[in-house]
Amino acid sequence: MNGGRLSRATTRKRKRVFRITTAVALMLALVGIIAFAALIDQKQKSALPESDEIATEMVDSESEQPEDAETELAEMIYIEQPYTKVYADDRVAVVYEADLGDRFERLETVSGFVKVQLNERMTGWVTEESVTTDAPVLSDDEVIAAWQQVVPNASETVLNWIGKDIATVRAELGSPSAVQRDQVNEYHFYDGFFLMVRDQKVRAVDWDKQAIATPDIQPTSEQPAGVWFEGEAVQLKLFPYSGVMRVRLEQK
Repeated sequence: MNGGRLSRATTRKRKRVFRITTAVALMLALVGIIAFAALIDQKQKSALPESDEIATEMVDSESEQPEDAETELAEMIYIEQPYTKVYADDRVAVVYEADLGDRFERLETVSGFVKVQLNERMTGWVTEESVTTDAPVLSDDEVIAAWQQVVPNASETVLNWIGKDIATVRAELGSPSAVQRDQVNEYHFYDGFFLMVRDQKVRAVDWDKQAIATPDIQPTSEQPAGVWFEGEAVQLKLFPYSGVMRVRLEQK
């Protein structure tokens, strides 16, 4: 009788141990699964770059190409003759007359004509024989000294106007006595000079009816109808007529 009872007690004890052991095993298994999943997730995350160096390198390598294309200098041409006719797309109608030394971007050349960018909104065509890319350059100091020789009464303040927004310059000078326009530029007239404005910026200052004078430097181009001095950032142009001349100091 006692032996039978001990046997049943032992059986119950073994069952309890089995259940506890099973529960512990299940808990350990669950912990293991969670830990394994976390490890896999960590490995997956570690497969990505720890910083954006790779992405940055790829973006940089791609962005460098269009930047290089953008920084490639546009081909610029110069007008070789004063009062050069600029034609519309039909290459018949004249829309503008360009001055000696005027500098434009060449867009294309077709059948003896060069298409140029006149301003932000307008293009035109000039004959190929009327343009050049060869313009020997003087220093700006030489060009400004030549300008001071031919317009001795002009103030150096003029140099601060060229390249500035027209609204800024008009705030300093006041309203002009008159404004004229052609297809490409505006001309704001003041006492003794006028401003040539293109794309809302002062591109040049002109003095008309000046006494004929010859600067002490070699011009880039000299013709009966015009003399042109090409500087690093500015140009000086002299246009003689009827015993006087028009003088233009212009930003390139």
